[in-house]
This record gives sequence, C-alpha cells and structure tokens, in this order.
Amino acid sequence: MIFRSVIPGRGRKPASPEPMNTDGGRSAQAAPHSPGPVFSDSGPGSAGRPGMTHSKCRGVLGVFARAHPEAAVERGREAYERGDYAAALKEWSQAAASEDPEASYRLGLLCARGHGVLANLADAAAWYRRAAEEGHAAAQHQLSLLHLDGYRAHASNFARWYGSAAKRDPEAADDNRTLLFPNGFDVPPDPAGALRWSRSAAEQGIADAQANTGLIYARGIGCEHDYREARHWYSLAAAQGSAAAELGLGILYANGHGVERDLPTAASWYEKAAEQGNAAAQVALGLMYLSGQGVDRDADKAAEWFGKAAEQGNARAQYNLALLTLEGEGRPRDERAAETLLRQAARQNLVPAMARLAQLYETGEAALPNPIEAAKWYRAAAETGNAEAQFSLGRLYARGDGVPQELGEAAKWFQKAAERGIAAAQVNIAAFLLKGTGVARDAAKAAEWYRQAAEQGATIAQLRLGYLYLGGEGVARDPETGLAWVRRAVEAGDPEAQTALGVLYARGENVGQDFATAASLIRQAADSGYPPALVQLGHLYSQTHLESPEEGAAMRCYRTAAEAGNLEAQRLLAWNCLNGHRIARDTAAAALWFRKAAEQGDAGAQFQLAAMYCTGTGVVRNLAEAVKWYRRSAEQGDRYAQYNLAVMLLKGQGTTQDAEEAFRWCCLAGEQGLAEAQLQLGDLYHAGHGVAADVALADEWYQKAAEQGDAGAAAKLRRPNETRAAGAE
Repeated sequence: MIFRSVIPGRGRKPASPEPMNTDGGRSAQAAPHSPGPVFSDSGPGSAGRPGMTHSKCRGVLGVFARAHPEAAVERGREAYERGDYAAALKEWSQAAASEDPEASYRLGLLCARGHGVLANLADAAAWYRRAAEEGHAAAQHQLSLLHLDGYRAHASNFARWYGSAAKRDPEAADDNRTLLFPNGFDVPPDPAGALRWSRSAAEQGIADAQANTGLIYARGIGCEHDYREARHWYSLAAAQGSAAAELGLGILYANGHGVERDLPTAASWYEKAAEQGNAAAQVALGLMYLSGQGVDRDADKAAEWFGKAAEQGNARAQYNLALLTLEGEGRPRDERAAETLLRQAARQNLVPAMARLAQLYETGEAALPNPIEAAKWYRAAAETGNAEAQFSLGRLYARGDGVPQELGEAAKWFQKAAERGIAAAQVNIAAFLLKGTGVARDAAKAAEWYRQAAEQGATIAQLRLGYLYLGGEGVARDPETGLAWVRRAVEAGDPEAQTALGVLYARGENVGQDFATAASLIRQAADSGYPPALVQLGHLYSQTHLESPEEGAAMRCYRTAAEAGNLEAQRLLAWNCLNGHRIARDTAAAALWFRKAAEQGDAGAQFQLAAMYCTGTGVVRNLAEAVKWYRRSAEQGDRYAQYNLAVMLLKGQGTTQDAEEAFRWCCLAGEQGLAEAQLQLGDLYHAGHGVAADVALADEWYQKAAEQGDAGAAAKLRRPNETRAAGAE
C-alpha cells in the first residue's frame, strides 16, 4: 500500500509515502516548478579519449531520456533500491522533463521523504499534481491526502530560517525562499480538491483511495454527508482487503449511518480489520466485547484486543487496558502496569488518560500519593479544556496539595470548570464569591452560580440559594422563593436541608413555629447519620420542646454526634462534663472532649485544654502542654490565649523565658482590647522589659485599660511620681 487511510475519528497527519515499488513496473495508479536534473562532469574517457563536458553529457542524456523515459525511470528505481538517491534524482528528473508521470510521482516521493533533496511537502505536492494531472492514480491519492487537512511547516528548520531572515531583510528572504522553495513550505487544505483527487484514484481501483473516498463521504469533507457513497467506496476497498475500509463499514453499521443499525455486522467488520492489525478496529472490537454490544460480553477478549492495539502504541487502547488492569477484569489486577499504560496514553495527549493518571497519583492507588504528579497531569488535562480536571486542579490549589496554596488560582480553575457546567465547581466558585475568597466578593454572582448548580439538582446549591433568598443577600429578599429552594433540597433527601428547615420551624423563622414538624424533619436527617441533626435533636430534648423518650436523651444525642466528629457536639459535651450540667461532673471526660475539639482546630477548646493543663484539672498538670495549646489558640487570634501565653513566657513557665516574645503576644491581645494585656503592656513599657522603656507609651496602655474599668491601671495613672510595679504578678 502507498498510504494507510486515515481512520474515522482519528486525527490525520501529513502523508508519509510507502516504500517505493521495486518490481520494475509503474505504479497502478503537479508541479508549476520542478527541480532540474543533477549532473557532474564525466572526466576523461577511456583510451585517452576526452570525457564529455557537463553540457555535452546533459545534451546526450537529455535526448536519450526524452526518447526512453521508461528506461530512465527503471534506472532511477535501481539506484534508489541501492540507496543512491542522487542518481535516482538525476534519472527521474530527466524522465520527468519528458512529462513522464511515473517519474514526477517518484520525485514527489523523494521530496516527501527528503531522499536526495531537501524534504518539503509543498514540493512533493507540486510533483504529485503534475503526475496526477496525467492520470497517475497513486499521485492522485497522495495529493488527496495532502490536501485533506493541508500541512503547515511551522516547525520545520526552513520555516524557522525564513521567519528569522525575514525580520532582518524581508526582500532578500523572499528572494531566497523563491529560489530555494518556489512552491513554498505549506500545502493549503483543499477539501473539495481532496475529494476530487481521491475519487479519481479510487475509480482507477486504488484500494486505499477507495477507502479514503469512503471516509471523505462519511465525514462530509468537501461535500455533504453521503453515507450511501461512503458505503459504496468502502465496499469496493473492503473487497480488496482494505482494513481501513472494513473499519469504515463497521462504523457505518455500528451507528446506523446509511444502513440499518446492526451491531453484530459492525462487530464482524471490526473483527476483519482487527485481524489485519488495524489498531482502531481492535479498540472498537475491544469496546464491543467490554460492553456486550453486538457480541457476548467477554472481558478477556476485550483485554486481548486492547492489548494488541496497545502494543502498536494506540493511546485509546492503552487507556482502556489500564482501566481493566486497575479493576482486575480480563487480566490480573496490577496497579503499576496500569500506571505505565496510563502514562503512555497521557504522553500521547489522550485527555481521559491524563485525568485518570492524575487521579491515580492523587489517591495513591498505584503507590503512595504523589500530589505533585497529580497536579502536573490535572493541569495538562485542564489546559485542554477538560472540565473535571479543571475542577480537580482548583481543589489542589485550594488545599495546597502538590502546588502552593493559591486561592486566586483555585478560583480561576473553579470558574473555568463552572463555565463548562460542572455543578460542584459552580458551588465552589459561588462560595468563593460569597466570602471574597481568592476573588472580589460578589454576592450577586454567587447567587447566579448557586442557581445554575441548583438547576442541575445540586442540593447544597439549592440550600445555599434558599439561604440567600431568605436573607436577601445577592438577591432581593424573597422568603417564599427561599423556602421553595430549601424544600427542593429536602425533597431530594438532603440531610443538611432537612436539618435547616427543621431549625426554621423550631425558631418560627419565615414559617409558623411548629416543633412537631421541626422534630420530624430533624429526625429524618438524624436517622441518616447526619451529626448536626443529632445536635439539633439534642437541643429540642434539652429545651423540653420535644418529649424525651428516656432520661438523658439529649446527652445521648450529643455524645453520638461528638463520637462522629461533630465539633459543636464535642464542645457541648466537654462543657457539660466540666460543669456537671445535665450529667455528673467528670473533668477527665471534659478534658478528653476538649482535646478532640482542639485537635480539630477549635481555638476555644485549645484555650480551655491549656487552662486544664495549667491547673491539672482532669489531666496531669503539664505546663509544657499548656504552652503548646495556648500557642495554637493564640496563633488563631484568641486574645485570652495570647495574654496567658505572654504571662508564661515572662515567667518561663513550661517554656524558656522570653520577654520579647511575651511582649509581642501581649501587644496582639492588647490591640484586641483585653484590659489585662493592656495593663501588662503598660508595666512592660514602664520597666523596659522585653521592649525599650517608654513612660509615655506605658501611660497610653494604662489609660486604655483604665477606660475599660481596670482599677489597677487607674491607680497607676493616679500615682505618676510613685514607682510603678513592673513585670507580671
């Protein structure tokens, strides 16, 4: 064959000619400018006779070639076969000068391959056209393939040379290009011309041209879709054993294009092509075996056909085989082998493979999680426009997994995914806009994104949109519309919505107060295991709005929610245990629940746990642990923790004494208005402890504390001439 026809559904690349015929005959199958023949002086003749000069040689050979072009073509073939491309070029150039179409065709092949000449598909197309216009079938087919999509030589050295030269001297660059490349670098796309030339070759019986003509009609390239014509040409090519045509017929029958949809017949055509090694047909047949369409479902056969195509480097086959390998279906489960296959497919820019490979690295299915590799492949897929990958990349930026935490980047990718209709991304960008996270705050835009997600059935968006209408945020306040959206989420069985509507009924907000309805809704959510619903149910019991089925029902609700990790329940349970409210006082249990809440990052629980370590309440007294938890709470801005940490640093309790750090924490607490910290700052400035002494600043802080009613600060202000106590008491 001269070319493999381009398979349906796959991209086409500029044609690469087949090996030349070497049987001594012409192929069974245009150039406004053609390169001249190449000669060299023959040198002295034998027996002292003078050798022919360049001009004499050209004259004699030219006359001979014009008289016998077939012989020149044959000599060129022999030279090409032994790798003497210069000699082949010389012979075929002479024959082409006599308008021999076979010679022109072969010169086109030399230009396409860069054998003996500079590789240039534009020159190849010119030679093909010259032969094609003389009726040469193979040249017509090659010309059709070149014009089907066209070819741009943007990556060639010559194109780069011209671009660089044109910047310095455009006129000289154009002159040199015309001299060296009179046909230019590019082949323009010409769908109508591609059909015309392909059909001309097909009518001469070239099987590849017949298959390609069928493809052109099937895809409506340069013509209207004509499946009947497509089937006609596919059938002729298939009769000659063309695998591409067999694949094409399979596609027609699989999709019911121009024929009754017939999956078994499609499978039979796919199998014919697959057995000839056509990778696309092997993939198609594998998919039919995997889905059980047109054939009995057989994962082993699916894996077998995917494997054959994967060995040929087919990306879709590698991807599908990887999925089977991950599932252990049709072949043994092997995460490492699946990773290799996915990587091979991803490197061929198959977007689903990129996305699945990223997911593999994110979850650590094949090995330990690798967020950096996950981010790399999510980005590769996201940049092609894959919405799911855009959403996933946004998640990584939001969390700082595998990439620096950049909320602006997270918002950007959520926005892109949201614009492509991903409901979860719409919810996320709405939340960012509502809070001003990574983007300027815009409640109206947030409401619009929630609306789009809500209309797709995202219950969280329905609930959030309902809240916006109830509160009049980003939209005009409309309780009726707000309740309607909340109820849509409730009807979908969303436990958060059930709890939210139950709380509205319990409070009588925007609805008549109804504890029975509230309890019914909250119980539904609690029965589904939703911890916040258990907390609300506990409130109904503890406030006697709901008859308790047994003693301690409220505490049992709180405990169940706390054990499920609910932060509010853990705090409630901790305080109840500490104060003996509705339960026997149990400081050890209180410390346990405060620790659980503290470990979830709750600043108040961290402060209380630190205080318990200071006093040894419910735990063994441990000042180092106290400092640790005060510091964590202080870092979150808790002013009481900041002050207590400062005191411990001043005294060196549980940590190394550090007056300067103590001063910094005291400043943070004082700036938040804590009178005790303000008094302490006055003392530090007065004594020059941890900071340079400054009586004026000391008085300023005393004044602030005194204004809040601190008697000690007021007394120090009244005694300006007395020595003021310095340091922490």
